[in-house]
Amino acid sequence: MGYEHFITGAKGGGSAHTPVEAPDTLRSISYFQVEDALSEGEIGGLVNGLQSVKLDGTPVANADGTLNFTSVSVQQRTGTQDQTYVPGYGDVKNEIGISTELKSATPWVRAVSNRELSAVAITLQVDSIQQSNTKNGDINGYLIAYSIDVQTDGGAWQTVINSAFNGKASAPYQRTHRIDLPAATTGWNVRVRRLTANANSATIADTTRVVSITEIIDAKLRYPNTAYVAISGDASQFSNVPARSYVCWGRIIRVPSNYDPQTRAYTGAWDGTLKPAWTDNPAWVLYDMILNNRFGLGDRIDASLVDKWELYRIAQYCDQLVGDGKGGQEPRFRCSAYLQTRQDGFKLLSDLASIVRGVSYWMGGSLTTVADMPADPVYPYTAANVIGGRFTYQSSARKTRCSAALVTWNDPANSYKQAVEYVEDTAAIARYGLQQVELVAMGCTSQGQAHRAGLWAITTSQVETDSVTFAVGLDGLRAAPGQIITVQDPNRSGARQGGRLSAATAGMVTVDRSPDQVAVGDTLTVVRPTGLSETRTISRIDGRDLYVSQGFTEIPVAQSVWSVESGTLALQTFRVLSVTEDTSGDKIQFTISAIQHNASKFAHIDDGAQIQIPPISKLPVGTQVPPTNVRISSHQVVEQGIANNVMTIEWTAAAGAALYKVEWQKDSGQWIQAGTVATTSVDVVGIYTGTYVARVTAFNNGNTPSLAALSQPTAVTGKTGSPPALVSLKATALPFGIALDWAFPEGASDTQRTEIFASTSAVRPDVAGTLAYKMGDYAYPGDHTELHGLAAGASLFFWGRIVDKAGNVGPFYPPTGAVNGQSVTDPDALQDYWRNTIGRGALQKELMTEIDAANGVAGQVQQQAKDIVKNAQDIAKEILDRQSADQGLGSFITTVSQKADDTAAQVSRLTTRTGDAENNIVTLQRTTGEQATQLSQLGTMVGQHTASITNLQQTQANQANQISELQVSSAPPVKAGADSTKAGANVRKAGIYTYSVARVDGDLAQAIKTEQLTAQVGAYSAQIQTIQQAQATLDGKVSASVVTKVGVTSDGKYYQAGFGLGIDNSGGTVQSQFLVTVDTFAIIGSSAGGSTTYPFVFQGGQLFLSQALIGKGWITDAMIGNSIQATAVDSLGRPIWELNKTTGFVQRSADATGSSELTAKSLNFYDPNGTLRVRLGRWT
Repeated sequence: MGYEHFITGAKGGGSAHTPVEAPDTLRSISYFQVEDALSEGEIGGLVNGLQSVKLDGTPVANADGTLNFTSVSVQQRTGTQDQTYVPGYGDVKNEIGISTELKSATPWVRAVSNRELSAVAITLQVDSIQQSNTKNGDINGYLIAYSIDVQTDGGAWQTVINSAFNGKASAPYQRTHRIDLPAATTGWNVRVRRLTANANSATIADTTRVVSITEIIDAKLRYPNTAYVAISGDASQFSNVPARSYVCWGRIIRVPSNYDPQTRAYTGAWDGTLKPAWTDNPAWVLYDMILNNRFGLGDRIDASLVDKWELYRIAQYCDQLVGDGKGGQEPRFRCSAYLQTRQDGFKLLSDLASIVRGVSYWMGGSLTTVADMPADPVYPYTAANVIGGRFTYQSSARKTRCSAALVTWNDPANSYKQAVEYVEDTAAIARYGLQQVELVAMGCTSQGQAHRAGLWAITTSQVETDSVTFAVGLDGLRAAPGQIITVQDPNRSGARQGGRLSAATAGMVTVDRSPDQVAVGDTLTVVRPTGLSETRTISRIDGRDLYVSQGFTEIPVAQSVWSVESGTLALQTFRVLSVTEDTSGDKIQFTISAIQHNASKFAHIDDGAQIQIPPISKLPVGTQVPPTNVRISSHQVVEQGIANNVMTIEWTAAAGAALYKVEWQKDSGQWIQAGTVATTSVDVVGIYTGTYVARVTAFNNGNTPSLAALSQPTAVTGKTGSPPALVSLKATALPFGIALDWAFPEGASDTQRTEIFASTSAVRPDVAGTLAYKMGDYAYPGDHTELHGLAAGASLFFWGRIVDKAGNVGPFYPPTGAVNGQSVTDPDALQDYWRNTIGRGALQKELMTEIDAANGVAGQVQQQAKDIVKNAQDIAKEILDRQSADQGLGSFITTVSQKADDTAAQVSRLTTRTGDAENNIVTLQRTTGEQATQLSQLGTMVGQHTASITNLQQTQANQANQISELQVSSAPPVKAGADSTKAGANVRKAGIYTYSVARVDGDLAQAIKTEQLTAQVGAYSAQIQTIQQAQATLDGKVSASVVTKVGVTSDGKYYQAGFGLGIDNSGGTVQSQFLVTVDTFAIIGSSAGGSTTYPFVFQGGQLFLSQALIGKGWITDAMIGNSIQATAVDSLGRPIWELNKTTGFVQRSADATGSSELTAKSLNFYDPNGTLRVRLGRWT
C-alpha cells in the first residue's frame, strides 16, 4: 500500500512587514507674472475694477466682491507721461519653452547672443522623485545632483550653480535658478549637467527636465504714454499662462468745453475750446484720430485744417437718445473701437466716419466730415440756373435694392465676440426677393445700433433710388458734397415752380413767370445776396408778385433763384455726391452729381415711423385719389344644391385708378385680403356671421397707392362657428429634416389653405410669449411638406390649422400640447443618405475617376491647332467678301457675323481697316519630344491691304480652347534580335500639361482648366492632376468646383488620393461640399517648443479625437474608458454625480448633506459625515 507524507509547521512565524510610503517633501508653487499693454495713453482705465479683468474668460471678482481666483494681483497704469513703474515688475522677461529631458550622458547647452540681457533664469523639473525599497516595499526620497555652468565669449566654463533635488515628490516639482551674466563681447553659452547618473530602474523615479529658459533685462520700466496692466498670481490655478481680457474706458480725448460726456449734455453755446475727457462719441473719436501726432495724422494736419464746427453738429446728433429695441433708450451712435494694426490713414478716417453714416473729404483747404442725417437744403436748382435746363436722372439697379441685412457687431454679453444681427424688410422681400447685404458696424457694441445700421442700409436702398446729374456755371457752384439741395425740374414735376427774380423787396418778390401751381400758404424759397437760401410762407398772390408773411433778412437781388413748394407738389431733394470741373472745353462749367434724399427715413429708422413719399410730380403717375362709397352687402347663392353665404364689397371708382386692393375684417380681427381686381366689386363666399369692415386701396398705372377707403361696420349673417380642425398632423424624421403630413376632416371642401406653425418649444402659437412662427401656407388639398437644412437630431414642435376660402381661421391641431418632430440621428440612415447625395454627386465622381492619360490631352493639341488654322481661313475669306462690297476708304467694321450649320456665331473684337493693316495671330507653341513647331504668324493679303486680327475666337459653338504642353521623354533603342515586346520597357518620360476650355453653347456657359504633371520610368508612374470648373446655365443652375488628385502605378496596380471642393444649386438649394479620399487624414498641431500633436485623425474608417468640447450631441453607442462626471459640484467641491467603471455610480446632494453609491453588489446611502447608514444588496 502507499504512504502519504504530510509537511507541517514546526515553529511559530513573525508578522509580515507593511510597506510604508514616506510623505512628499518637495512641493513646487509657480507664479505667473504678465504685463499687458492696453492702449496708447491716457485712457479712462478699468471700468469696474477686478470685475473688468477676466482670466480664461472668468472675471477675477464677482459683482458681490467675492474672488474667483486667489493670490491674483492686478495693477494698472492709465498711460500718462509721468506715470510710475509697477513695483515687482522691475525687469523684462522673455520665457522660452524647452521641455527637454536632462540626462547624465548629455548636458543641455543653450547659446545666448542678446548682449543686453542682465540674467537668465533656468527652470528645472523632476516629473517625480522617489525610490522603492526592493526588500520591504517602502517608498522613500531620492537625490539627483546637477550643476549649471556659464561660458563667456567662448572662454572656459564657469560653474555657477551646484545643487540637487533631494527628497520625495510624487507629482512634478519645479525649481528655477537665476544666473547673472557677466559682461560679454559676443555672448554666452549656458550649460546644465546632471551629475547623478540616470538610474534606468523601475524602482527609482528620477526623470529630470529642462523646462524653460527666461531672458531677463533688469529695468524699472514705467512705459510713459502707454496704458498697461500688470497681473500676477498662483500658477497652480491654471494649466497654462491664462488668457487675459479687460473691459476699459478708452482714450481720454479732446471734447468741447461745454460738453458733459457722462450725461451727453451740452451747456450753452460752444466757444470752440476743448477739454480732455473720455467719450465714445464717434465725432470726437474721429477728431482725435485726425489731430493726434503719435498715431494719427497730427504731424500733417493741424486743428486749423479741420472743420470742427460740423463735427460738433454731428456729435450732437450722435448723442440724441433713441429706442434700443428692448424698451429702453440709448445714444444714436457710439464708438468702442480697438485699433491694433497700422492702416491707411484715409481708409481709417472713412471707416470711422461710416459709424455716423458719413464720409470725410478735403474741401476748400480743410478736412470736412459730413453725415447722412437731417439737414435743411442749402440751395435750390431749377431749369433757370442749370446749363441747358437739363437734369439727367438714373435709377439704381434692382439687384442693389437690398431687402435684408446681416450686420456684424461686437456683443458685450459674449465677451465682445462678433455677432450677426439680421434685419429684414418683409415688404421688400415680397417685391424683390431676398437680397442680402453684409455690413460690418465698426466700433458697435449695441444690438440696437447694429439693427439701425442694417435698417438704414435697407431703407436707403429702397427709398433713395434715383440720382441726378446736371451742369452749372460759377453762379451755381453753391453746394458741397454731403449737403442737401432741392431740384425743381418742370419736365419731371409737370409744372414750372422755379426761376429767377425780376425784382424784390423785404416782403415781396416779382418772379420772372408765375408758377403753374401756387396758392396762399405755399412756401417760397429765394437765394439771398450771401448765397444762402431762405424760405418764407406766401401770404398773398398778385400776378407775378408773391408776398410773404415775414420779411426776408436780406433783400434778394434781381436774377437770383426762386422756387415754390406746396403740400401737393413738393420739390425734389437730393444729397450732393460730387462736384467736378469740366475741363474738356473752353467754358467754365461744373458737373454736380447727387443722390435722392428722403428725410422721413430717419424717423422710420429710429422710431419705426411710416416712410412718407412726397408728391414731386403732377403727372399721371403721381398721387392717387382713393375710391369712395365703400359698402358691404350679403346674399345667398345656391351652387350644386348647396346654399353659400356671400358678402359683396362694392365701391365707386377713383379717377386714374387701374387696380384696387380689397381687404376685409371680421369682428375687429386681422385684415384678410380679398384680392386685387380691376372691377369695382368683390364677392367673398362662405362667410360666417359677424360684423364686417372693408377697405379698398386704389393704384394707378405707376403703381402709386391711394389712402385706404373704409366701409361702415356692417352686420352680416352667415355660417356659425369656425372652420373645423385638422384630423391629424404627423411628423416623420428625415436626414437633416422633418416631413409633415396632415389630414382634413369631412366637410372641409371650402378650405383654402392650411397654416403650419413651428417652434423650438412646446408653447402654443396662441399663448403669450410663444416662440412659434408660421412655417408656411399650403394650398388645399395639399397635405404634405418637408423642412430641410436642420441639424441631425434637431427637435421642433408643430401645429396646423385650416383657413377657409373666406379667410376664416379654424382652431389649432392638436387642441392641446404639440406634435414633436426630430430629424434622423440613426448613423446607418445617415450613411444611406450620404451615399445617395454625396455618392451620386458630380464632385465625388470626378474625385474617384482615375487620372486621364496625358496622351489624351496631347491629342487635343493637334485638333485645336487645326481648328485655329481653319478658323483663320474662314475669317480671312469673310474679310475679302466684305471688302469687295466696301467702296469707301476708312470704313470701320466692328462686328463680323458668319453662319455655319444653321448656327449664328458672333465674332467680336474683329477689326478691319481698309488702310494698311497687319494680320497677326497669337503664337501657338507645342514642343513634343526633341522637336518644336511654332506657329507665330498667319498673314492674309487682300488686295493691297492687310487685315489685323487681334483676337481669334472659335465661332463654332462660341468655344475657345487653349492648350499648352511640355513633355520630355526618352527610350533606349531596341537591340537587334531582341524581343520586341520588351521595347520601351525602360521608358522614361516627364510631362507638364495644361488644358483650358471656355465655351458658350446655347443656354450653357462653361470654363474648365486642367493641369497635369506626369512622371514615368518603366512600369512605374506618378501623376498629379488639378481640374477647375465653373458652369452656369440660363435656367439659373450654377456650379463651381476644384478637384486635385494624385495617383501612382506600382507593381501593376493603380493607387489614387485627392480632395475636391465644390458648390452648386442643382438640388434647388445652394450646397457646398469638401470631399477627401485618403487612407489617413490628420490635423497636426505644434507647440512653442516644436513638439507636435495629432488632435484629429481619420484612419482605417475610424475617427480619433484627442480632446473635444461638445455642446450638444447624439450618441448611438459609446464605450467609456474610465469615468464620466458632472460639471456641477457640491458645497465641498465634489462632482454632483460620477460614474466610474471600477467603483460604480455615486450621487451627492448639492449641499453635501448626503450621498448614495451604487456598485455591482449593493446600493449604499451615507450621511454628511460619510458614515454608511443604509445598504441594500450583498454585504460581503
